[in-house]
Parts: sequence; structure tokens; C-alpha cells
Amino acid sequence: MMAVNESSLRGYPHPSISCRAAFDWMLAKLVRSNADGFHLLFLHVQVPDEDGFDDVDSIYASPTDFQSMKQRDKIRGIHLLEYFVNQCHQLGIKCEAWTKQGDPKEVICHEVKRVQPDLLVVGSRGLGPFQRVFVGTVSEFCVKHAECPVITIKRKANEAPRDPIDD
Repeated sequence: MMAVNESSLRGYPHPSISCRAAFDWMLAKLVRSNADGFHLLFLHVQVPDEDGFDDVDSIYASPTDFQSMKQRDKIRGIHLLEYFVNQCHQLGIKCEAWTKQGDPKEVICHEVKRVQPDLLVVGSRGLGPFQRVFVGTVSEFCVKHAECPVITIKRKANEAPRDPIDD
């Protein structure tokens, strides 16, 4: 299973730098030329917009507004997963993909418990200790709490943006 997220720099439907690095690593080091031997699972966790504001600071005032926002977010998540599914199909790798909503750390660990994959692969931004205190890391939480082996893959140093929190 691989947890995937969108780029904070480019937004949907672009995968984050660390997520793409983890996917490329998984293909090169685990799958290699044995595409028939793998069934990859992709999970994208969307964080719900709890305050009712989106990127343009619009206030949603009716149930219809919130419904359209939920539909838009679902479509964006599907487009993100489409990137990974298309890559797998081009390589002849069986795969499944789905989205969930909630706190990514909690949802990923819950899905690991539910699906029971052999392995969880997550990308890591490689934040320093100071940044981890304020931002927190999904990968670190999954290493400690997921009920399967977890591999974290850091993005390449030459692909890191100026602000390490960006991805």
C-alpha cells in the first residue's frame, strides 16, 4: 500500500515531490521487472475543510454550497489517484486506488489495519526536528502506529524546495 498526497506547490492533481519519489523508488527497488507479482494499493486522504473556507476565502452559506465543495474535493482526489493508476497500467501492474477523508495519520493507520497490506510506503519531506514539532509528520506517525512494516522515502535533496514544508 502507498499513501499519496497532492503537491502543496502545484496543487491538484499533481502528486507531491516526496510522494513521486516514493513511487519511483518503489517501482525501481521493489517492483523492478516483476510487475505480475505486485498488486499496488493507493490511498489518498483528504483533509476536510472544517472552517468552510477554501482557497479564495469564500464563505459557504447553504447546504448546496457545502455539497458542491465536497464534490469538487472528491473529483480532485480522483484526479490525483489517476496519475498513479495510469502509471501502473502502462507498466502492467495491478492496482487499486481510493480516497478517504480525515486526519491522514489516523486514516492511513486505520486503512492499514482494515486492508492488511504486506507493506506501507510513504514519502517523507525530511523535515528537521524544529519543523516536525510545528508541522508534525505523517510518515513518523505511521512508522510508530501502522500494523505492518513501513518504508519511508525522502525526496531527493536536489528536488527539495526552498521551504522544506512545501512539497
